[in-house]
Amino acid sequence: TTTTTTTTRANLGGISSARAAFRYPKVGRPSASRVRNNSPLLRSSVAPSSGPRTSRLRMANDALQDVSTEEGYADSRGASQVYFYKYQGLGNDFIMVDNRHCPDPIFSSEEAVALCDRRFGIGGDGIIFLMNPPTAADVASEDPDATSTAKAAEYDYAMRMYNSDGTEPEMCGNGIRCLARFVAELEEHTVPRSYKFHTLAGLIVPEVNPNGMVSVDMGEPRITPEEVPTTLKATGENENYPNSVVLQELAVGGEMEAVPSAEEMFAPYEERMENQMKRRTQGEVKERWLVTCVSMGNPHAVTFGRPGEETLGGTLDVENLDLDYYGPLFEKHEAFPEKINTHFCKALYDNPESLEDLTDAVKVLHWERGAGRTLACGTGACSVVVAGVLEGRLKEKCLVYVPGGPLQIEWRRSKDNHVIMTGPAQLVYKGLIPV
Repeated sequence: TTTTTTTTRANLGGISSARAAFRYPKVGRPSASRVRNNSPLLRSSVAPSSGPRTSRLRMANDALQDVSTEEGYADSRGASQVYFYKYQGLGNDFIMVDNRHCPDPIFSSEEAVALCDRRFGIGGDGIIFLMNPPTAADVASEDPDATSTAKAAEYDYAMRMYNSDGTEPEMCGNGIRCLARFVAELEEHTVPRSYKFHTLAGLIVPEVNPNGMVSVDMGEPRITPEEVPTTLKATGENENYPNSVVLQELAVGGEMEAVPSAEEMFAPYEERMENQMKRRTQGEVKERWLVTCVSMGNPHAVTFGRPGEETLGGTLDVENLDLDYYGPLFEKHEAFPEKINTHFCKALYDNPESLEDLTDAVKVLHWERGAGRTLACGTGACSVVVAGVLEGRLKEKCLVYVPGGPLQIEWRRSKDNHVIMTGPAQLVYKGLIPV
């Protein structure tokens, strides 16, 4: 089967290194008994044309299978297996399932946990279901004030998802890039092409490019406490956004202050010794951080460090941060009623001596609610740039260096206030799941 793609080349600027590293995997056609991984790579060739330079992508001996034509799907005929497709975006990996033959996800949240297990299942940060777009009745039930038919017509597809712990998030930035790439290959669409996805966070519009990159219009960031949501109060630190939670102090950890009070210092000897031992135990001491809160359809807390140690670039040593310790403390903090995705950041400068200038690069570690430590988080990278702009650290267009590689993020404040994310999405392999 041959998939043909025609497009004019695009210039993505600062993420050329990520583009150069993007390769399609060897993917074999799965059988009912085992999954193979041995078919040729996608091959590219230049198509003759009198116009702009174009490219063709060919996938030999294989094609993604459509639910209506391929046996092996759990459909009304009672098949006992279902195809899955493993995709990744900068190491944030997902199990993809074409679910358009059923109105609800064919796997439960408990089954999603089992499938995402990296030793006893397929392995992944989540499982994503490609769904049919909502009907006018569905839209009316979500928003009684909407013009149902017109709203329903806005969408091409819908997205549902479970995290690796079985929780259902509103949306996932890396996941939506992978889903868009999945649709383009599944339907053999010519690219560049954009899609309108219905998600629990609203309308999301990704555009698939032939070089493996996917650009996503993530919509407008929400920055008031009620929109995040968080019980933290607006700080007024940014005069242009006085109702936003910017550089707000957040205490995490135990109940003990790092420095003993005068009352504690004059307590009985046994009590002082007990408190001294507690301070040497991880989790007993209360630590204060400065956070900025943003919602990209899901809640995020961004921190560049602690109070009292503040420089423009932040003082956080992200290379040596104990993410497995601090991540859960933020995620389950009482200030975040729906839990929180947390991002630990350090702004990067060509000249560390010149910290008064805004920079266009930032290094980030992600802790995602429901998934824990991940190599990349698309909505998180967007929230980092928004927070960095609000704090006066970052430019509106940045490279966000996550453990899996760079993402290009732009907050178009003066144009439409939307955040645009650009990064890769790649098919890793596919196979069959018994059901």
